[in-house]
Amino acid sequence: MENILEEIADGLYQIRIPLSFRLKYVHIFAALLENRLTLFDTGPDLPSTSSTLQNCLGQIGKSIYDIDRIFLTHFHVDHCGFAGRIKEMSGAVIHMSEIDFATLRLCLEKHRRIGLIRSFYRSHGLEEASIQAYERFIDAFNALTRPFTTENFLVENEILKVGKRNLRVLFTPGHTRGHVCFILPEEKILIAGDNILPHITPNLSPDFSLPSFLPLESYIHSLERIEFLPVKAVYPGHGLRFEDLRGRVKEIKEHHVQRKNLALHSLKEDSKTVCEVSRDIFGDDLPDFDRVLALNETYVHLRQLEKEGLIESTRREDKFLYWRVWRVGKR
Repeated sequence: MENILEEIADGLYQIRIPLSFRLKYVHIFAALLENRLTLFDTGPDLPSTSSTLQNCLGQIGKSIYDIDRIFLTHFHVDHCGFAGRIKEMSGAVIHMSEIDFATLRLCLEKHRRIGLIRSFYRSHGLEEASIQAYERFIDAFNALTRPFTTENFLVENEILKVGKRNLRVLFTPGHTRGHVCFILPEEKILIAGDNILPHITPNLSPDFSLPSFLPLESYIHSLERIEFLPVKAVYPGHGLRFEDLRGRVKEIKEHHVQRKNLALHSLKEDSKTVCEVSRDIFGDDLPDFDRVLALNETYVHLRQLEKEGLIESTRREDKFLYWRVWRVGKR
């Protein structure tokens, strides 16, 4: 296990924040600028986040009250949940993509969120018990996000000054529709958030606020945008730093080709709901939360297959059904 606090470049620190769910920790980053601090991501709004951050910043002679800017890669609770609390304590200015800020506000509006969740999962065949369990999970996660406001929205390819450093913003939608990465060109460092991880593939999910969004297509395009960046080290939100960016991109792209093929094979004989295809791929013996993640990933791959003209779908009564399109001579 790597150190909780590690200086990865002059005055730039990686901090490992503990998590209370499956992923055991999230990496955030602090840039020391004389009397000020800039933070990249924050961890969730938990006492353990506050104590870990205070302890680590104390080791470099600073505190949470010295943070004046926060840059967020995306809206998920483990990356932005503590930002509102820091803003209340230090007056820090929060920067994130406008898309993800709007999505975060939607997620925190319980009535609208529940309506979208129920409509989506019912239409794709998920059982009521799993839907209700997922709603409880989401309520618990959202309770770890301190609400905040901001009008400071990141702009694609803008160059920001962090002390003497130049920082380039790169939009990388897929994991979320408004996900961004940060490039430090002088040090050849990529702060990647959840766009690319060393040992697992980032979860891809539907965007309830924009049904036309294609997460897989967007994600592959994002991978291709970063694939040949002149960086020496990638610092992900979860997992150890790694250097072989091109090799990891290739692995993830191959993984999604395999998943699409599994989804296509599931539709070899009959039309099915997304839930039925996900059971063929992942099995039926899954906890409720994993059942939802499996359905999300399956949906993303089916949507992409439909975009590629290999399958079609229709809504019959209250369910969407997908089926394979057979070409002459191929079966």
